[in-house]
Amino acid sequence: TKVLSGEARRGSGTSPMSDQIGLQHSFLAAQAAGMTVSLTQTAEDVMFAGQIELQTATSSTAVADEMREQDLAQFPNDLHICCIDDSAAARRLLHFNLTQWGRTENVHIFGKDETEASEFVRKTVAVGRIAILDQHLEYGGESSLLGTDLVELLVAKQFQGLICMRSGNASAHDMAKYRNAGAHCIFGKDVSMRKMIEDMKVAYVRHVSDSALRLEEVIHMSHSSALPFSPMELVAWDD
Repeated sequence: TKVLSGEARRGSGTSPMSDQIGLQHSFLAAQAAGMTVSLTQTAEDVMFAGQIELQTATSSTAVADEMREQDLAQFPNDLHICCIDDSAAARRLLHFNLTQWGRTENVHIFGKDETEASEFVRKTVAVGRIAILDQHLEYGGESSLLGTDLVELLVAKQFQGLICMRSGNASAHDMAKYRNAGAHCIFGKDVSMRKMIEDMKVAYVRHVSDSALRLEEVIHMSHSSALPFSPMELVAWDD
């Protein structure tokens, strides 16, 4: 006991081969770590044991993964998704993959020529819940449009859904420009379609949740201040 407690004097043992300092140091280290130690002997075998209580903690990565899976499970079926891209191949890929992985048959594709830009905006505002836009819509000569211009139109028309930019131009400067226009999420064209669609689902669920919280705050404010519209009008506007 004195050895384990560190109270034994150096050289006080009967063995000329041990000064017991090793055991005392082991005890002091265990004590500093909050361990319970024991020393037992059975015949010629001596066993030194230490016990410590540990608590496992869920890593931040595991928490984030669990939240992502919950968001993916909450993504609704049959949402209207409107896309515009000047590339015929990109349009085909968007339609095929959104239909396969986006859990919807309501995929509306635009961008064959410049006249479809206005159709895209009208359809998106009318029925869309998610909009996916290319940045550079080029049709030869002066017939070119910017996706950010269309994003600004959607915002001006009070589109409440998720706005996604999908562009080959995804530098920090480009992404800042897209966000300033009103885009909620940005995907480079080097991102696989399946990964993009999964990220889009998560972004949509969180966007809807954030929008609902903001609406609740505005309705709460309407009870304490004179707003020019009623809570019921707000609900209709948000829908």
